[in-house]
Amino acid sequence: MLINWLFFNGVEVQVFEPDAPSRQAIIFCPGFPGMGSTMFEQRHAATFADEGFAVYSIKHKGTRLNQPLSPVMVNNAARLREGRMKRQVFLGGGSATVSEWLSEPLRVLNEIHAQYDDIHVIGNSFGALSALMSLTDNDAKISNVKSILLWAGAQGVDDESVTSIMRIWQPAFLMLPAITEKVSLNDPVDIVETLGCVYKKLPARVKDLPPRIKITYLVIKNDEILWMVDTENFRAAIGGRGEIIVNDEECGFPEHHFMAHDSPMLKTEDLLKIIRG
Repeated sequence: MLINWLFFNGVEVQVFEPDAPSRQAIIFCPGFPGMGSTMFEQRHAATFADEGFAVYSIKHKGTRLNQPLSPVMVNNAARLREGRMKRQVFLGGGSATVSEWLSEPLRVLNEIHAQYDDIHVIGNSFGALSALMSLTDNDAKISNVKSILLWAGAQGVDDESVTSIMRIWQPAFLMLPAITEKVSLNDPVDIVETLGCVYKKLPARVKDLPPRIKITYLVIKNDEILWMVDTENFRAAIGGRGEIIVNDEECGFPEHHFMAHDSPMLKTEDLLKIIRG
């Protein structure tokens, strides 16, 4: 297995490649603020590579390189050293906007699409939004995309009620040190406005995805942030498309700062089963 750190049109990506040339790829789209990419790399990426997949793990622009948690967020000592040598403060060259995060999978996909016959996109938490927005962009090269897995995904419907999906996106949450000490983003009020617009237009866009692209929702039953009804409402809004799989085994480990939402005990074999159908 070979591990590289690559740059795709402003997006930084850690890549795990199998020893033999591969025609299958995974694009992992992380959540908010991006710790999920490291968890995916630590728990799953090497096994996917052993199984013949090239794994592209996106790292958000604006991830801080000079904070105590930077090694955990970046998960690559060579990239951290490069940042120190070049006096870089952020991945991606500077602070980011949430709109840039929403287009990260698009920029990676359009750079690699011709290299693979089968591309599978995994959107974790917020990454479900970036995956769906990117794949439904008019410029998206989706001819070789076979499936989308929305894992503890933040897809949903905004009906402007207090229980709709926008309940999870509040400026106060976005201003917490747990966010701002890891990444640098645009104004929280602007982020909330952008995401509100995303939820309004996303169902219509996803309806237009070619039927050959398989959609699967992996719902964590004990998720502290997202509810089953969020996925059910979204699925209904796109015409009942996609299979819902419920994981009722995940639980939180608060003593280790893991929520059930983080899926710390999810088995790679279960992800492989979903990807392979």
